[in-house]
Amino acid sequence: MKEEHKRAAILFAVLAAFAIIICFFQPSFGKGLLFGLGIAVLIYILRSFLPRRQ
Repeated sequence: MKEEHKRAAILFAVLAAFAIIICFFQPSFGKGLLFGLGIAVLIYILRSFLPRRQ
């Protein structure tokens, strides 16, 4: 795994932990944060692994 991907994985894990903690206090807001984080992870994966246009 590249160093760049390791840093991104750690960042997404930390953000997910914050969203889960917030989910205990504000469930609807926490679920929205987790949903947005999921979309961000999906976009990151697509941008990282799909071939680039020339």
